[in-house]
Amino acid sequence: MTENQDQDSYFVFKCVEKQFTESTLDGNFYFARNSYFIDLEKQQIDKGIGDKREGVWSEMMEPETKKIFIIVDGEEIHINFEKAVYRQEHEKLKGCPICCFVCLSAKNDMELDVNTGTVNLKPEIEGKLAEQFAGRDLILFHNFDELITRINKVFKRDGLNMLRSTIKYYDDEVESHPLSEEEFKRNPPRALLYKRKFFEFQKEFRIIITQPQDKDILVNVGDIRDISYNLGEINARKLPIEFKYAPDATS
Repeated sequence: MTENQDQDSYFVFKCVEKQFTESTLDGNFYFARNSYFIDLEKQQIDKGIGDKREGVWSEMMEPETKKIFIIVDGEEIHINFEKAVYRQEHEKLKGCPICCFVCLSAKNDMELDVNTGTVNLKPEIEGKLAEQFAGRDLILFHNFDELITRINKVFKRDGLNMLRSTIKYYDDEVESHPLSEEEFKRNPPRALLYKRKFFEFQKEFRIIITQPQDKDILVNVGDIRDISYNLGEINARKLPIEFKYAPDATS
């Protein structure tokens, strides 16, 4: 669990396929290149995990402020339109490895039952996460800051740079990308910290290696059982976790 100055608490998890649970607890974190997530949706595998627009920058175009032309024999021909979306991608982003986590906010994602003292995930959030990751083990990090410290130590040793953040979601059908075009061109990997609103249920936190790689990377940070706990298998309706609220910690 982590806290911030907004008086919110965050709980970070990783949903791991069961055959990789012990390897993960041994400190092995798989960083899949961005191209993996793009190909997932194109192949319609794990619908809802893969995103063909990972790292794509977009801008809403209105006829009042933008014009579209085609060139025919050197002549510009104006195209009438009501609304359009201009998208561009940076080829090198496909090679940036990414490691994904789930980050839940106590303030935004949970509800307190004052009668029982229990804290429950909002049903719509728990339901979608459980459906998406059913059959996987749920690993809770009770000291996620320490995990980041260990990963950063390995990255420094290996000359790797990283970006890390909770994902910000936006509707790319009606909104321009939160980054300006100048920001996107200056630092393309930052675009990987934004995703389409369709994926908002994932509540994702990700770590990104900003240097493109020729292959996926397995990062070993050493045994993490001192900072994490395997909560068990996720079923199709519920996550294997319960929260309790204790206003008086001495009681």
